[in-house]
Amino acid sequence: MYKKMQEKVEHSKEIVKNAVRDYRRIAVACSFGKDSMATVLLAREVQPKIPVFSIMTVFKPRATFDYLVRMNEQLGLNVTVFMVAREAEVPAVLKEREEQGELEVRLLSALAERFEAESAEAELVYGKKIYEVAPDRCCELLKVEPAKEAVKNYDAWVCGLRNTEGRTRKDYKEVEFRGLAKVNPILTWTEAEVLGYLAVKGVPLHPWYSRVFPGGKRIRSLGCEPCTVPVYDWQEERAGRWKGTSKCGGECGIHTKRLK
Repeated sequence: MYKKMQEKVEHSKEIVKNAVRDYRRIAVACSFGKDSMATVLLAREVQPKIPVFSIMTVFKPRATFDYLVRMNEQLGLNVTVFMVAREAEVPAVLKEREEQGELEVRLLSALAERFEAESAEAELVYGKKIYEVAPDRCCELLKVEPAKEAVKNYDAWVCGLRNTEGRTRKDYKEVEFRGLAKVNPILTWTEAEVLGYLAVKGVPLHPWYSRVFPGGKRIRSLGCEPCTVPVYDWQEERAGRWKGTSKCGGECGIHTKRLK
């Protein structure tokens, strides 16, 4: 088992090495979930200076921002955070670290204005939050559009997508081309392998992964707070994403739409 995992790790590093060789302008995306953290560690072992960017939203749990800051400091990531938000909506913990020069927060104010308008319309017409009645549109504005901004100056990006996470991720390839190259070095890893790798590396998990829920349910795929619920071990990892909406277990759009 150990040998098999070592072979997977080496194969993943080789994928990143080839990408770094082939694409001068390359960065790694990090949502600060378990898969992203494993991917960042791999990429940094291959190219210690590879840029790291993160797409954050106003709906991310406070724990995610705290964990981002903690990992940014512990691993020296110098992460660039892209966020559709007003200045007043940026968590204090990010502002403090930005003032100290440890990370950068890029606010997309024009998108924030559009999001506010569409959110208000959703509540006026349906009496519900936009992520309840129009989850695809919510993700389009808060995740896909910022991702386009994040990768616009790159030729390739590395991410933690895995084809064992759920039904929507089974057909991805290790390297894909959709306007720019997307590199998926841990594509064939299992959930257990990701957790084991992080444990060996001594990297703590986002605290939501250790939360205890009735019936043995647990958080297995992290997203925005309103759209993340615990699931059983026999379910697909992403079954807890957008539960109760038209896109339950689906995708935010970053991996399905053309970013460049």
